[in-house]
Formats: sequence, C-alpha cells, structure tokens
Amino acid sequence: MNENFEPNNELSEQIKNAIKNKSENGVGLSSDSNGDKNGGQDKQDKKKKKKWSVKKKVLVGLLIFLIVVLLLLGAAFLYIMSKIDKMNLVGRDYDNSVYESISEAPIEVENPNSEPDTPESEMGSLNSELDRIEQEATELKFSEDVLNILLIGTDARTGDYRGRSDSMILVSINQETKEIVMTSIMRDTYVTIPGKNKNRINAAYAYGGADLLIQTVEANFGVRIDKFVQVDFTSFVDVIEAVGGVEMELNEREVEYMNKYHASTDPLVNIGGNKYLLNGKQALTYARIRHVGNADFERTQRQRRVLEEIISSAKELSIIELSNSLDVILPYLTTDFTKGELLSLILDSVEYFGYDRIQHRVPDNGTFWNIRLDGRAMLGIDFEENRKILIEKIYGE
Repeated sequence: MNENFEPNNELSEQIKNAIKNKSENGVGLSSDSNGDKNGGQDKQDKKKKKKWSVKKKVLVGLLIFLIVVLLLLGAAFLYIMSKIDKMNLVGRDYDNSVYESISEAPIEVENPNSEPDTPESEMGSLNSELDRIEQEATELKFSEDVLNILLIGTDARTGDYRGRSDSMILVSINQETKEIVMTSIMRDTYVTIPGKNKNRINAAYAYGGADLLIQTVEANFGVRIDKFVQVDFTSFVDVIEAVGGVEMELNEREVEYMNKYHASTDPLVNIGGNKYLLNGKQALTYARIRHVGNADFERTQRQRRVLEEIISSAKELSIIELSNSLDVILPYLTTDFTKGELLSLILDSVEYFGYDRIQHRVPDNGTFWNIRLDGRAMLGIDFEENRKILIEKIYGE
C-alpha cells in the first residue's frame, strides 16, 4: 500500500451527497416501508376483534334470552301439570271398579196412582225403534275438527250408591265453525240402554257409570263421544264459591221459589233489576228447580246458563284468584282425558274463549211427547229427527 496515499476529500464529499440524495428520494427505506404495512395490518386486526366482540355480546345476549324463555316455559309447564295432577284421571270404565261394593240407585217411583201408564198400543212404534237401535250397530258421526265432551252431573249425595246422571250436557268444540255447542240431554228421555233394556237415560249411569252412559248416548243419538268430565252435586257448591258466585237473572216465580229455601238463612243478593248474585248453595237450588216454568225443559236451560256464568266469572278472575279457584275445583272433577290431552286443551282454551256459544237441547221442540211407564213420567222422542238436528248443530252440516 502506498504510504503517501492521501484521501480525496472531494470524492468523499460526493459520496456523502449521493447517499443523502438517495435517502431523500426514498431509496434504501425498506425498514420504514415494512413498518407502515405492519401498522395497517394491526388496524385491520383491531377492527376484526372489535366486530367479533360485538357479535359475541349479541350471541351471549341471545343465549341468555333463550335460556330465560325456556325457564319460563318450563315453569309454566310444571305449573300447568301441577294443576292437572289435582284432577282424577281415570279410564272410561272406572265406575264399575270403584263402585263394585255400591248398590244401584233405588227405582224411582213418582206417585204411580196419579196417572195411568201409557197403553202398550201407543208404545208399539217407539219400542220397535228402540229394539232396532239395540240390535243394529249405530254408525257414529265424528270429525277430526270436533271434540265432543260429555259433562256428567250426578246426584249421589251419600256413599251408598252410585247415583244417577242428573245433568248431562254434551259440549262440542268445533274448530272449523269456531263454535261451542252445549246440548242438554233431558234426563227423562226414554231410550234403550245397552244390556239393560229400556229406561230413562239418567239410569244408564246408575247401572254402569260413565262408560255405559256414553254407550247409551252414542247408540241412541249417533254421535261419537270423545271424552267425559264428571262432577257430583255435593261439590257443585264449592265450585261456584271458588269463582266468587254467579250472576243470574231471575223471574218472579224463580225468586219466590228461591226465597222459600234461602230467605231466612241465606237471603238473595239483588245487584240491580232482575239480576242476583248467587252463592254456591243458591246456584245449586237454582240449577235444580223443576216445578217452575216448563219443568225439566227450563231446568236444563238453567243448568246451561249456570255453566256459562261459571266460565264468565272465571274469565274475570286475576291470575292468583284463578289459581286458587282451580285448586278448589279440579279435585272434584273426574275425567278420562290424559295429561297430554288436557295440556293441549288448556293451551287451546284461550282461542276457545272467542268461539260463539250455542245452546241446544235433546229432544228438540216438536220432536217429543209425554209417556208414562211404571208410574214414572218419561219422554218419548223422534230419534231420527233428533239425530239429524243434533248433527246439524254440532258439525254445521
């Protein structure tokens, strides 16, 4: 190496200037460029995290809402099932096992010397029709849109006999026509009772309980009975009290009759005009009046009116009052509904409250005549005409 070499200061200065110019023009800044790129990526990552955080909060909120809804539905289900458990759920033929040790109701005798029995010559065609019904299998009318429930009110006041079906109301819920038809079946109607010959229809329950009564209704009137609900009149008082009584319009003769039994110990409460608030005992007396007006014909009408007022009174109760009322009422009811069927019926009941309610009676006007057998007053009826009218009412045909 030449020891006499001296650096060229001018060249060194040019090199420095060249490097400076490159820096100013962006040449050689690769590290800074990468920094900008990394900064943009960080911003995108933060945005993604923020979006995911919002979605996560929404999902968690939705999950909590669903859990709360499920818990409420579960609580409502358990509540409804606890009420259903208070009812007596039985098979249709339960009466025959429960009442094995109970004798049948004694034969009804109504002053046999007051009027003579109807001559056999006048009973011929009616008995022939009943014989035909007994021998031939009746084709039953039914529809998937119609639920027929037979309400049975029995007159057993003691535990020594089964009692008769003092009140029979066929409640038909038609989902197609949006109607509920309440058909009273007159207790004195002369019918054929399968396996028990001919008698008043109210004797069928005494002979074979709900099962035989249902068979009797189906055979004589040609409609399928899907379910039954039975209550005896000893509990009727408590049922009325549970809904706070019923408001009924009474005519003068009904007031007179009611005062005969209740004026001194349980006077009627007038709430304006001809309307009275009846408590349990008074409502029971009202529903069983037979000697005011057109005997059993008006009696069945009173029973349907009481039933409608029970429904109306229940609709006015608060949730707590209704719950307490159900605790009183349900243990008195016996039915062949299953728990699942009752749950479905309860869920649909809100819609049913909006249905039109129609009252009907069997036998219909102009389709019956009075007969007397063994000293007992009965009703002979035109079965063909009554079947036709009943089917029209229930099924809208």
